[in-house]
Amino acid sequence: QNDNDGFSRWDACNELAVQILLEQVERFKAGEELQPDERLLVAYRNLLNDDSLDPAMVALMLTLPSEAYLSELSEVIYPSHIHSARQSLKTFIAQSLHQELLQAYHRNKVVDAYDANSDQIAKRSLRNVCLSYLSLLEDDVVAQLCIEQLNNSDNMTDEMAALVAIVHSPAAVYGSLCDEALAAFYQRWQKESLVINQWLQVQATKPASDALGNVYKLIDSDTFEWTNPNKIRAVVGAFCGANAVNFHQVDGAGHQLLCDVVIRLNHKNPQIAARILAPLTRWRQFEPSVSASMNACLQKIFSQESLSKDVYEVVAKSLAD
Repeated sequence: QNDNDGFSRWDACNELAVQILLEQVERFKAGEELQPDERLLVAYRNLLNDDSLDPAMVALMLTLPSEAYLSELSEVIYPSHIHSARQSLKTFIAQSLHQELLQAYHRNKVVDAYDANSDQIAKRSLRNVCLSYLSLLEDDVVAQLCIEQLNNSDNMTDEMAALVAIVHSPAAVYGSLCDEALAAFYQRWQKESLVINQWLQVQATKPASDALGNVYKLIDSDTFEWTNPNKIRAVVGAFCGANAVNFHQVDGAGHQLLCDVVIRLNHKNPQIAARILAPLTRWRQFEPSVSASMNACLQKIFSQESLSKDVYEVVAKSLAD
């Protein structure tokens, strides 16, 4: 709260958040219920109420450590526990600091015409972090703010942040809004292939229980092309690399998806097949049931006849290490 060096403040804040989140993961592993942890609230409240601070620094301090980062710090990775712990803490912060987050969101609105200067970038970053918290709640007012930002933004940063907030929210109020938002976004940007790749990625990384089914729907849709590596990365790569809780679901269906895709691409595009295979190669670091499923998929790939050199090298090294 008091260090005059911005990096030191962020580092202390990040370390505190990591400590809290890893403690909650241990609670899950022990079969205990999560308990609200208020240690971050005082610091976050002061940050949000102090408009003399650099909004960019505040945005970074309010951003919780990612699931991928927490996995790197874990001796044994429990994807569902890590996701639940982070989501629970983020929701608790959103509930406890609802007014402060809402006020900061409005206070940092950019009223001038879009310009890629540091002041506007800082305000947009803090505003969108606040929106990512608020969108976790059952709040009609916030849902309307998301829609307004999505439809009226003059830049892709704000528009994409609003789309992510709507699509990734677990709140029921966004249920009907989600499909409408995705359809409207697609209608606006369907001729811009790079933007549509982002649109696909937002859907593939949705942390809902039906995520895998949505990925299969995306693969079967007209917007997906097996001959386009960017489309494969946007859907399959994003799901496997950035949606850990669903990629590592207990029935192994997420692993099987990647296994099937790698086998399909083995000869058609061995380079992309080898690259998207990476999430399976860390199988030894995961909890036993997840690790066994990942290993089984690697073994299935390894058993394929005429395996390409690119895929063979990745699988053989992973199984041998």
